[in-house]
Amino acid sequence: MSKTKGIVVAFFIIAVLVALSVGGAYLVTAARQKKAMNELQNAKDLLANQKTEVAFKLLKEHIVRYPKGPTTAEALFLLGKIQLDEKPDSPDAIALFERILNDFPNSPYSGQAMYYKTLSLLNERPFKEETITIFEQLTKNPERNKQAASVAEFGLALDELDSRNPSQAKSRMDALLERTIPNELCSRIEDALGELNLRMLFSQELYGDDQTHEMKTGEYLYNLARKYHVTLELLMKANNITDPKRMQTGQKLKVPKVSFSIVVDKNTNTLTLLNDGKFFKKYRVRTGAYENQTPVGEYKIQNKKINPAWVNPRTLKMYKGGDPENELGNRWLSFKDDRLGIHGTIKPETIGYYSSYGCIGMYKAEVEELYDLITVGTPLKIVGQMNPKIVEKSKALGFRD
Repeated sequence: MSKTKGIVVAFFIIAVLVALSVGGAYLVTAARQKKAMNELQNAKDLLANQKTEVAFKLLKEHIVRYPKGPTTAEALFLLGKIQLDEKPDSPDAIALFERILNDFPNSPYSGQAMYYKTLSLLNERPFKEETITIFEQLTKNPERNKQAASVAEFGLALDELDSRNPSQAKSRMDALLERTIPNELCSRIEDALGELNLRMLFSQELYGDDQTHEMKTGEYLYNLARKYHVTLELLMKANNITDPKRMQTGQKLKVPKVSFSIVVDKNTNTLTLLNDGKFFKKYRVRTGAYENQTPVGEYKIQNKKINPAWVNPRTLKMYKGGDPENELGNRWLSFKDDRLGIHGTIKPETIGYYSSYGCIGMYKAEVEELYDLITVGTPLKIVGQMNPKIVEKSKALGFRD
């Protein structure tokens, strides 16, 4: 009995020691995980308070200290985002996202990592065959990662552009803008689509509902522009005409089918040109300062002028067209009793901010481009409220009218 009792006691002691060992290991692991979570939270708090450099250092130390921990994937993602903010498409950031995909494929951050990795592939144009294969695979199963699939769709559109298939590329990009996609991808698509739309518009090839007109005796290009509700400048550019007075009977012209409208958003300080209600091109603008806000509402372009005169509303001094101090620049498209309009600016550094007397200011080349596209009577809608962040920056830079 004593021997049996001794064996039982021995087993009991062993069981206690094992339990203590397991419990101790659990407590150590739990403590380590808690410390890791606190460290990560500290780094996130620093980022929230814009102490990026300190947060960057802590995150780098974190992934070295916890290479396979439960917080590592998030730390890698935050580290990558910091690097992307400093340098778009940073190779170091992409390497971090690849590490997430390789080491933490089931983490909540693997989807975003794939998105940014796919986004980086857009810089490899012309695309390699293996890149096209990746794009095609992602678009076949869009539900697995909608954001990465949208990037891939855009990549295929760019490849079609490179392959001289603009109509198909345009269709893809038009469809993408109908989706809910990240802002940075949306901006890339809008930039590419805006340039493509212009290229197709000014090309002598017919697209969509464009039509052909054969010049008859006694017809003038100016009258044709009025007949088809397009600008003279657009007809000339679309047909590579340098002198509208030298037209020949029987000459065939491309007449673009356009129906432009404009939306200005004060929250983002952007002007979006729409064609038949669809995105055509987006421009950055400046709008009215806090004391002279650009009024929201629906308007129409009332008149167009080249090299307009300007009266400074504060000093009442008049500046002739072409005067280097004329704040309107060389183009004017009024929308409210000839007091407010869309125009150029002699202060391009103010674009994107609240800095005008209520007008909508654009870069010189861009307002010239817009002027050549739209006719008197074009609908204009001004929406949105002033963005507090842009207000703050405008004040800090001293942009007060």
